[in-house]
Amino acid sequence: MGNVLNAADFAAAQAVRDAKLNELGMAPICMAPGEENEGHSHTLVEEIVIVQSGEGKIQIENDSYDLCAGSVAVVPAGQFHALCNTGKVNLEAVTIFNSNVKRDEVVLKSRKEHFGVDDGDSGDVQEQLQALTATIKSLEKAVSSLQKKKK
Repeated sequence: MGNVLNAADFAAAQAVRDAKLNELGMAPICMAPGEENEGHSHTLVEEIVIVQSGEGKIQIENDSYDLCAGSVAVVPAGQFHALCNTGKVNLEAVTIFNSNVKRDEVVLKSRKEHFGVDDGDSGDVQEQLQALTATIKSLEKAVSSLQKKKK
């Protein structure tokens, strides 16, 4: 298995490190064996993926890294990333990201758009951005609820 985390990755996660608890979002990941996502990139939002169980690969830009339980991958803002399950059981992970950004300033790109191939279909990107915005709002509510329970 490859090493995913290095010193440059720590520096790239500055936005997550600088965020306050109520400025962090979290998204669970559960992928069936053989499942993969198409991937995307987005400005302003850093991601940290922590694998809890299973095996997979993460593509960050043009590099691919093996993942297993305990792996941590840091995806700097603006870098393309895609995930797939290469194992025989579900790949379970959690993504932590900074939500302390103006959502309307986040630029979300598909694989084709990120790597410079424009097929003229911006509708999919807009749908993904809307879905990402809805997820961030939902996660912010969950974090707020947890903070209230803690008090």
